[in-house]
Amino acid sequence: MKKRWLVLAVAVWMMFPFVVMKASSEEPPAPASDKGLEEVKPPEVPAPTPGLLMDLLGKAGLAKPFDKAGINLYGYVQGGYLYDISSSSPSTGPTYIGLNSYKNAAILDKISLNVERTVDATRKKLDFGFHVEGIYGADAAFVHSNGIADNQTGRNQWDLLQAYVDVTVPGLPVRIRAGKWLALEGFEQFSANIYGAFGDPARALYSYSYQYLYAEPATQTGVLVTTVLSPQWSFDVGFTRGWNQSIQDANGVLDFLGRVTFTPSGKTSIGLVITAGPEYPTGFGDNLPEGDKHHWWTAFDLVATQKITDKLSVGLGIDYVYASQIPGLTGSGKQWGGIAGYVSYTIDPRFTLNTRLEWYNDSAHGFSNGAPVSASYYEITAGVAIKPFPDHKILSKWLFRPEIRYDHASQPVFNNGDRNNWTCSVDALFTF
Repeated sequence: MKKRWLVLAVAVWMMFPFVVMKASSEEPPAPASDKGLEEVKPPEVPAPTPGLLMDLLGKAGLAKPFDKAGINLYGYVQGGYLYDISSSSPSTGPTYIGLNSYKNAAILDKISLNVERTVDATRKKLDFGFHVEGIYGADAAFVHSNGIADNQTGRNQWDLLQAYVDVTVPGLPVRIRAGKWLALEGFEQFSANIYGAFGDPARALYSYSYQYLYAEPATQTGVLVTTVLSPQWSFDVGFTRGWNQSIQDANGVLDFLGRVTFTPSGKTSIGLVITAGPEYPTGFGDNLPEGDKHHWWTAFDLVATQKITDKLSVGLGIDYVYASQIPGLTGSGKQWGGIAGYVSYTIDPRFTLNTRLEWYNDSAHGFSNGAPVSASYYEITAGVAIKPFPDHKILSKWLFRPEIRYDHASQPVFNNGDRNNWTCSVDALFTF
């Protein structure tokens, strides 16, 4: 039955672009052109602005081969500090906010180094690209995929976060990607060099949402086909080895992955991602037990963003995960997910106010986040992104993000049997 469902889902997903294309062809032609939409050339994607690393290579006379090949090198360094206001033992005890788990200590979150060559599917010509990203720091321990560097110990570790190749198809607005990439799901992204919903090359807040941490994969490995139907519609369909699986696969069964992105204007974007497949076990390391091949997880992720004014933007993220069976867990509550709202207001080039309000529920006895019981979580985070020298060539690469966060749980899961948890944190990020 599951295989039939998967075949049907893939068929519907692949047919949907053509249904939309047919519906679009029945509308009156755009007044701006009498040649039809199919002959209107979309705007070319601008080349990335060289960072400090490429500038240094240029001054050393080494950038010309990279520029000629369209290859870009860049990266960033990020470090932060978190203080648990509510805990009587500020260096220990759960916060359930994942990557911000090291308390009352300055940490190196990560050093990221990227090498990439981007391709543009809308040009409809044969082209080849790639992206490789390696990281080192405390964050790497939380994002290892099954089979890559997953037996390390200690606070600071390394990880091959991304490694994929891209091929565009002659005559079609199609890109084929094979390898390991950051997951498509989610309003938030792990890498600070992924352009997020509000257009800034860094996440709005230092801490992560429950949804990102527990209802979405960090990385996916497989094959993904992207079709850019028009400037408004794009579609992705593919197969992966599962949540956070790469060189090894805990159950040897492929997942289905699909996404629809609708961008009616430069101010509005809506994306829906669906993944389906067996995921248990979700851990990483050598000699994992044989996973469950038959009971699937189905996950839905919806992201919507709206730029209200030049200064004010809002966003919405919704996640829902249903597991038909989890070994060792009885009862019907095998689902988790949540909803989060985001508001960003730019005061001036130096200061941007950011807020996240979130509700998250785990009805699977804490399976998703490691809590001892099923619970609902509520959090509100307020912070400010500070760029002290926005016009300076080098100092403009600095970004500081102080924030304060309040978490409330329906069950006493925090330190000392508390339902409430207050934390404050700050990070510094330098791109190069």
